[in-house]
Amino acid sequence: MHQLESLELSQNKLSREIPLQLAKFNFLAFLNLLNNQLVGKIPTGTQISTFPKESFTGNKGLWGPPLIMDNKAGLSPPQANGNHPNSRHEIDWDLIIMEIGFVSGFAVAVGSLVLCKRWSKWYYMTMYKILVKIFPQLEERIGPHIRHVHINQRW
Repeated sequence: MHQLESLELSQNKLSREIPLQLAKFNFLAFLNLLNNQLVGKIPTGTQISTFPKESFTGNKGLWGPPLIMDNKAGLSPPQANGNHPNSRHEIDWDLIIMEIGFVSGFAVAVGSLVLCKRWSKWYYMTMYKILVKIFPQLEERIGPHIRHVHINQRW
């Protein structure tokens, strides 16, 4: 078995990890594990790391070289949720928490400008001053109309 030269195991619904013994095959010239349900890190060894990434595609749970050769940042192992790592109904809580944080922060910022008249006036005048410094020609166009905004300057 250690002198095996070709191994075709595509589309066999194989699951679990690739056995470490497979990395010890010195004469293996062709390996095809396409479209199975394999998971885990691809073993590194004499021959297995030389096969193209196409030999391992279709296995959503596999990671490691040669699958990361095109990715400069590299891949981290997929996070298994529960007992079935290939579950299609996983919830990405990090993304949800980030979205909740963004929406909450945005609501506080916009809500304070809408509900507090003094803050909205300050915000408008500050933005106006910044824009006029960046684009001085705006003062000629907006300047005469600024009195129609009803901003009381106290400071």
